[in-house]
Amino acid sequence: MPAPIPLPQHLTPLDGPPGRFGPRLRIAVPSESLRPLGETVAELLARLHGADAAVTAGTDGDLRLALGAPAGPGPIAPPQGTDPRTAALRPARPGGGREAYGLVADGGGGCTVTAGDAEGLFRGAVTFAQLLRRDGGGFAVPPVRIADGPAYAWRGLSLDVVRRFFTVDQVKKVIDLLALYKFNVLHLHLSDSQAWRLEIGAWPRLTDPETWPGRQTNADEGVRPCYTQDDYREIVAYAEARFVTVVPELDMPGHVLAAVRAYPELQGPDEPMHKLLAYLHPRGDATFRFVEDVLGEVAALTPGPFLHLGGDEAFGMPDELYREFVARALEIGRATGKRVVAWQEAARSGALTPADVVQEWVGAGDEFDPDAARERIPAEYHALVDAMAAAFAESARDVPAAVAAGTPVLASASSVMYLDRRYAEDSRDAAQTARRTRVGHESYEPRTCRELFDWTPGTLPEIPDGAAVAGVEAAVWCETVESFDDLAFLVLPRLPGIAEKAWTPARTGWDGYRGRLAPHPAWWEALGWHDHYRSTTAFPG
Repeated sequence: MPAPIPLPQHLTPLDGPPGRFGPRLRIAVPSESLRPLGETVAELLARLHGADAAVTAGTDGDLRLALGAPAGPGPIAPPQGTDPRTAALRPARPGGGREAYGLVADGGGGCTVTAGDAEGLFRGAVTFAQLLRRDGGGFAVPPVRIADGPAYAWRGLSLDVVRRFFTVDQVKKVIDLLALYKFNVLHLHLSDSQAWRLEIGAWPRLTDPETWPGRQTNADEGVRPCYTQDDYREIVAYAEARFVTVVPELDMPGHVLAAVRAYPELQGPDEPMHKLLAYLHPRGDATFRFVEDVLGEVAALTPGPFLHLGGDEAFGMPDELYREFVARALEIGRATGKRVVAWQEAARSGALTPADVVQEWVGAGDEFDPDAARERIPAEYHALVDAMAAAFAESARDVPAAVAAGTPVLASASSVMYLDRRYAEDSRDAAQTARRTRVGHESYEPRTCRELFDWTPGTLPEIPDGAAVAGVEAAVWCETVESFDDLAFLVLPRLPGIAEKAWTPARTGWDGYRGRLAPHPAWWEALGWHDHYRSTTAFPG
């Protein structure tokens, strides 16, 4: 029997024939106020299956979405972690939380999804979409009863739109993929040394490519290489309709060369140790006015409760200045009314609190190797290696310090959740096999899809005992990405496996997962992800 990804908490096949529907699916929503939800589901069914679907308010439909307590073949375990939609810690109580749903499909009465919230209805409708199959001139679903809800409250993907710019329509494709696998966070990495991708009214030169290092836009020909504020609102609204919360990241005090090139006064009184390094100086005249303006504008644009301040890899910045900057930036971020997320290095400031979230990322086995780095790069850049080595020497103490401060930890270990890692196995497509030495970060040891499936969030060695785990977030960095096809090459087929780790409380096996993955490439194609990697490990033949 087909089974979805991520695997539901409880799935019981029923006796009898499959439920069969005609060529025009009928979606029933509980009220007119939820018609937009029904339309979003109809669009998903149309794109995945070519289904024509009509939405009505009431109880008469092939797919019925009903508000109520979900019931099914077993109790739904509550989620752990931090809710990205409300910023609250999910209470450990029976019922599975806001995203929990029950699904019943049988041969006679169509399919009913029941949930206490529209978000749960959407998650159940996505499961229905994965169960649906073509059947002659119509459609069918297997007879099944499901009770389901997430293991972790925060399930995200960090997307680097700086090293490679993606248009609004391309970001929407990312959101479609996240929704298909029940992710609920899109973390947008909007600024870095190479470029600044979001318009800030108070600082208009930030998005002028003429000020960026090398003037490289890293965008398709003819594409304006940044998002207007209206573009950003469009992305946020599209994500909200699919119950994905956007968390914007404006990286500081490091990774700011593009900003400093646009506004040299941000560098402050000290010269950086290398021409490719820059940082926001906490004692510069313009620094905190800049931080207040940027975070204030982005907070006003963002309905979600979180802002991400970056805080990673401030290479060459004296420790005292780093601590001073991060402590003040955290205060400014909180003053916008948002909760603040920062990469693990922010723990060195001593200013994190239980109201913040720290994002762990330095994975076991991925520790920085300065000798290998010196062999790869010209001697003129060896000073950069020294600065990097000094910064990474402290990384093992970051997460324990955050845990000691009571700060929830968002698991993003590079060892298993960085999708810019190269593939170790061949592709079924010889041209892709040749490409795998170009697309993906060379400093990470290549691993197979199976190796990247073999972990669980609760046993990550990077997170010490006693940590409050906020959730799970994958990341894809785009230093080697030259097109949307390259993004597809790195993200798929690996992202669904991370979805299963974040959603399904029980540990699932590779063989069963691989069997469930088999029909998914057709859906990736339907959603516009054409150059997914044809892994011989994930798709042996």
